[in-house]
Amino acid sequence: MTQSKSKLQTQPIEDFIARVRTAKNKQEKSIVLTMQDADRLASSLSQTMTRLVAVQEEIIEALKTAQQAQTINIEMDGGKFSK
Repeated sequence: MTQSKSKLQTQPIEDFIARVRTAKNKQEKSIVLTMQDADRLASSLSQTMTRLVAVQEEIIEALKTAQQAQTINIEMDGGKFSK
């Protein structure tokens, strides 16, 4: 699975977290996002979640490959009994 690994745009997520932290420290009851900020946040979250799913799939495939490499098959045919 080879994908373009563009840089994640996490700044909108970081901005949102900072706004929540500030509102919490000021004991505010709510925060308001402009539609532009909400759209940027949604886009950033979507991009991040998509990347995480891709990374998870890569890890699962790597684990399967590692397990297969560690598997040793032994066949026993019983041999022949002779004196």
